Amino acid sequence: MGHSAGCHLVALTGMRGGLPGVAALILDDTRAYDLAALSRNGGMVRAYARVFSDPKQWAALSPSTYVDGKKHPPTFIAYSRAPGRGEESKAFAERLRATGTKVTLFDGSAYTHMSINSDFGVDGDALTAAALAFLKATVA
Repeated sequence: MGHSAGCHLVALTGMRGGLPGVAALILDDTRAYDLAALSRNGGMVRAYARVFSDPKQWAALSPSTYVDGKKHPPTFIAYSRAPGRGEESKAFAERLRATGTKVTLFDGSAYTHMSINSDFGVDGDALTAAALAFLKATVA
């Protein structure tokens, strides 16, 4: 499980096959699934541009590069109302589904980028309940 930059790293490692034996992935709110598409769509904001400054590395650092051609662990994808999060998350979910991967998509548009993380684990939090239900159905 990871949020924001951690979400990108979990997705990248999970899609590359670097997590053998992992039963499921929980991805919480990133836009960095496909860096080339992000750049084309005007989403390479300052924070991303600093970290992903070399376009020659974008494919290797994009989780979407490693999706096609194989089934991946069941994946839970949550997104907030931050700009572009829903669109990027839905596109990534569809690519995974096309491989036969079980994907649960959580509409977190009630959350900000920060609250989708800080509210996780709080009693009554909708994302927490959805993630636990996903884990119970997937790992149990």
